[in-house]
Amino acid sequence: HLQGELRQLRDDMTALMQAAVEAGSDAMNEEADNNVVISGERNLLSVTDLSSNMNSLRRLFDMFEQKTGLLQLLDVSSKATGVQIFIGGESQLVPMDDMSIVTAPYEVNGRIVGTLGVIGPTRMAYERVIPIVDITAKLLSSALSQH
Repeated sequence: HLQGELRQLRDDMTALMQAAVEAGSDAMNEEADNNVVISGERNLLSVTDLSSNMNSLRRLFDMFEQKTGLLQLLDVSSKATGVQIFIGGESQLVPMDDMSIVTAPYEVNGRIVGTLGVIGPTRMAYERVIPIVDITAKLLSSALSQH
């Protein structure tokens, strides 16, 4: 059972790291559009808590399109150290009560250059998501600092 959990954790980290690297390379290729790159949003369609509520999904995708709310959230995240958790309904930065966002800044040679995060239902498995976001941000920082 523990082996299966570790394998799942590794797969989740690999997927998040891949998304982070893709988002990073997309950001390098995009115009200045405030450099918010969103990837993996289609995965939200497979989250039962979310896919059963089309209104929530629609509002979430609107937020992705407008990016202003996300920019505010990412700005706050990039000024903090370590993992930040924004729970819908408790934080004015998360526009929906049934959503939460877990973020962590990443850096190049000690300077914060961005924030990565996971968006999901407020009932997501925080005990799994938090370490994945934390480790992925650290791995991304390390990889970016070496180049």
